[in-house]
Amino acid sequence: MQKTLTINFATLAFIMLFFTETSYYLLILQTGIIEYFHSNISKIWMIPIGGVIGIIVISKVNYRSLVVSMALFTQIICMIYYPYFNGYILFTLGILSGLVAPYLIYQLTNVSQLLVILGLSYLMGTFAIHIPAEDRGVLAITLSLIAFLSSFFVIPVKKKKTKQVAIKTYISIFMWLVLDATLFETLSRSSSAIWGKEEFTLTIAIFHIVGLLIGYKLISFKHNNIVVFTLFIISYLSFAFNLLYLLAIVYPIVISYYNVIILKHFMQLSFEHLTLVSLSLWMSAGIGLFIALFLHNFI
Repeated sequence: MQKTLTINFATLAFIMLFFTETSYYLLILQTGIIEYFHSNISKIWMIPIGGVIGIIVISKVNYRSLVVSMALFTQIICMIYYPYFNGYILFTLGILSGLVAPYLIYQLTNVSQLLVILGLSYLMGTFAIHIPAEDRGVLAITLSLIAFLSSFFVIPVKKKKTKQVAIKTYISIFMWLVLDATLFETLSRSSSAIWGKEEFTLTIAIFHIVGLLIGYKLISFKHNNIVVFTLFIISYLSFAFNLLYLLAIVYPIVISYYNVIILKHFMQLSFEHLTLVSLSLWMSAGIGLFIALFLHNFI
């Protein structure tokens, strides 16, 4: 049985921290900056390199909560210049994201927290993505400021019960991430993109929540791998045949569904193992971006 969510000030602060940083990643780092630089690899390659370095650094340091607060303060300073970043700032933003992400995942203590955080983040991402990439500066500063202030009220998790995750589960997770990154990056460069289009916004928001509930109900289902791959197949076919309303239903479901499963596994890892698997997040995102750019340029 899953633990229920206990509401107190520290829990609310953590939810706000994780929610705002996830929204920052979705709206600023993943879509805003990438879109502003037109996915030009020669300009944005410093972000994933910085991310890998940040993950390695956070795995070695003590006083992680202090390091994360310092990283979030630096993030605020960087966002003042959004989106006019040079390579050094992009490299710094990658490092900051790499420092913060593993810490936040390790702080998760139950699935109820996870559902609230993802639900808020997907709703924010869905309704705010219509803002042009170059006009998200105020949003970037606001999200970063809220995350920074919230970080001071979070009670760090020192040590928790952990367990191993099977290798085949890691392989499945990596494949899900590559499939998602490839489709998302391809859609972002296509006239078939569903995000930011008013006729799809409410549908996407609703079915993100549906996906979270499905993931919660099937969190221990033995055949999640088959279900997730099937939903991805339907999503890819919907895109290929331009069935955009079907895509706006199925794709948000599979995104929310598989992220519940992934983070449920990740929150059970020791911090050392978590930082190792976090590297796969950057690798899968990079692979998906390269595949999407290949398809965009050569097909």
